[in-house]
Amino acid sequence: MLKMYKYRRIAKKIYRILPKYEKMTDEALKEQTNILRSKLLQGKTLADILPDAFAVVIEADKRVLGLMPYYVQILGGIALFFGNIAEIKTGEGKTLVATMPLYTRALLGEKGNFLITANDYLAERDGQSMGEVFKWLNLTVGIGSNYDEQDFEEKKRLYNADIIYTTHSRLGFDYLFDNLGSELDKQVVKKFNFAIIDEIDAVLLDGAQTALVISGSPKVQSNYYQISDWFVKSLRQKDYEYSDDKRRVWITEGGVTKLRQYFDIQDIYGEQYVDLIRHIVLALQANYLKQRGKDYVVEDGKVLLLDTVNGRKMPGVKMQGGMHQAIETKERVEVTSETKTLGTISYQSLFKQFSRLSGMTGTAKTDKEEFMTTYHLDVIQIPTNIPTQRHDLKDQIYVSNQTKIEESIKSVKKAIGELRPVLIETGSVSMSNLYSLVLLQNRIPHNLLNATTAARENQIINDAGRPMSVTLATSMAGRGTDIKITSEAEQHGGLMVIGTERMTSKRIDNQLRGRAGRQGEPGDSVFFVSLEDKMIVENSPQWVRRTRQRLAKKISQNIRIKTAQVTTRRLNNVMDRAQKKFGNAEIQSRKNTLAFDTILSVQRTRIYAARNKVLEEDEHYFEQILSQCVDKVVSNLIVDKKNITVEGVSNFVFNNMQSAYPLNDIKLHVNQDKSKKQIHQFLKNLSNKLIKQSLNRFTDITQAKYFKKVIILRAIDRAWIDQLDYLQQLKNMVPDRGMAQHKPINEFGREARHRFFEMENQIFLDIYRSLLLSELKTNQDGSIDIEFP
Repeated sequence: MLKMYKYRRIAKKIYRILPKYEKMTDEALKEQTNILRSKLLQGKTLADILPDAFAVVIEADKRVLGLMPYYVQILGGIALFFGNIAEIKTGEGKTLVATMPLYTRALLGEKGNFLITANDYLAERDGQSMGEVFKWLNLTVGIGSNYDEQDFEEKKRLYNADIIYTTHSRLGFDYLFDNLGSELDKQVVKKFNFAIIDEIDAVLLDGAQTALVISGSPKVQSNYYQISDWFVKSLRQKDYEYSDDKRRVWITEGGVTKLRQYFDIQDIYGEQYVDLIRHIVLALQANYLKQRGKDYVVEDGKVLLLDTVNGRKMPGVKMQGGMHQAIETKERVEVTSETKTLGTISYQSLFKQFSRLSGMTGTAKTDKEEFMTTYHLDVIQIPTNIPTQRHDLKDQIYVSNQTKIEESIKSVKKAIGELRPVLIETGSVSMSNLYSLVLLQNRIPHNLLNATTAARENQIINDAGRPMSVTLATSMAGRGTDIKITSEAEQHGGLMVIGTERMTSKRIDNQLRGRAGRQGEPGDSVFFVSLEDKMIVENSPQWVRRTRQRLAKKISQNIRIKTAQVTTRRLNNVMDRAQKKFGNAEIQSRKNTLAFDTILSVQRTRIYAARNKVLEEDEHYFEQILSQCVDKVVSNLIVDKKNITVEGVSNFVFNNMQSAYPLNDIKLHVNQDKSKKQIHQFLKNLSNKLIKQSLNRFTDITQAKYFKKVIILRAIDRAWIDQLDYLQQLKNMVPDRGMAQHKPINEFGREARHRFFEMENQIFLDIYRSLLLSELKTNQDGSIDIEFP
């Protein structure tokens, strides 16, 4: 409330000075950008000039777009400027709201001011329309959609713009690719100044467990996928069991006995069978946790993942750690190669890099606490410009799914008879296809919008607001979809939204409700629920199941009418309680994901910083690395007494330094009369001598520097790729350690830290070997090719 009071005061200031800018000529108004920037150079802060900056862009919006921001839109812009989440209802003009804080933040002259959208279409649409305002005010605008990713100059222009419209995935991938390159001046994503994330709850909450991954060369393909799938499909229900929240599955003791017999292995948890067990775990999850039509679809012999929130296909996105290959095996399609991860980052880690983060969505209040705890973002509810006229009716609760569907069809027919448009929501692609058949059986023409028909989305949505039109959709119609009803439809009561089941959270339900009653239009929403709904069955106590069975028995005995609604006080709120239980599990899952990624993020930051330091090509830094390299490698060798024998030292010298080095010289310096310190000094002196000889092969100083850069960079990259692959496998496996009373995150942190130190040692050894064993081949043009050991 205090914040809103402050923002209302600022809004009043804006309105007081707005007439001054309304009287200006176009030229004078455009010049305000330079005037405001000069004030900042003179010591003013952005907060000081905020009323003037907002007034300038408000007047520019009116002149360029013909749109005058409402008072509530100005409040929303102020909330975004100060780094909050503005809850702005559907149809209230979020796109226009963003122009005010974006313009004001860009006045600092710092790059890296982003409007992050859900897809390329929205980035293109909003960037083109709103970009005209910024260009008119002498700012540059970049649109990160459909550009040639191989065109460096185009990407550079994009990220050098004052304001950038792009998607979260493009920004993330460009950032990862930047940190795979070998030239510092080829990096384009350098500034994370200010970001407004449209549909921020979808990105930071619903997409919290979807990491961006760049994959590279294929790993050696495992032959365990097929046999593991055969074994898992042979199991009976008693051979495996689920966790209470149905998110994990494991083999019971009976299943373990079958596993031993099936593979003829007694010590199944022995170290030599770790890879087999990993594949069996993957096959279990693929067959008993991942559902076709809900988690993925199969098209043209390929497995395409679905966004669990909006049902949209995610082409090019694959599950990591072998899960995608396990699903492909389950579905009997061609198993793609498992690839090594070259770079990965979660959306949480990506957006936490911004100096100032804000976001917009129509539904955020229900998750206010999590936004504050995890991201330190407050949710500010912005009132609608016109009071909402929509009626949200009580849930219609029935005993069985069949009755629920039949009764929902009656509501559809009633709305059609009233000449109203109807939007019907289902929770999955498979359910939408099933409901479509029911509509056809009832001779109700309709448009089907799900992952398989998304190509016609614009056309379907354009038709969805007409009288008597029926649109059947997955929850992809609940976000980023603006259904505009005709005047005739408005006269007959507006859009009727019918939910055939409640979703996994009240926030997602509210998104669907928000399709109706936009900008003060009339409309209704109602959800049809049954006691057989998956959400209730999996997240309710036993008494609910017993009650359902008792009521079903009464119906079968004709004691109760099957169409009678469940109205007992105890059962009325059963769905809300089920959602709350599921939501708590979701929150915990996101916390775990964030904890895992925080550990990875620390390592990624160190690696990327080291790479950038190498890319600066500082000769002094290279010398430090080489010196440190010799100390580390030699010290690691002589730690073990077994290595400081003549045999141990000679093996090391021949394999890592010089294969033809005289054995007699080694015997002279490594014997019982020599202390560990003397042997250490011998190896150190020998290393420095051979490194000097190696570098003396270069007559050109520039080539010598490039050689050092390449071998250091190559060693870092190879080790980091192996580390990412190891951590991905580790992340998949450690949750099972929770059964042994170990906290998975603690196990992951301990193992990851230990492995990081091992990785550092491997980097130094790779640099060391490349320095001494690389072969140089001089070409006719004077260039040199390096053959690494």
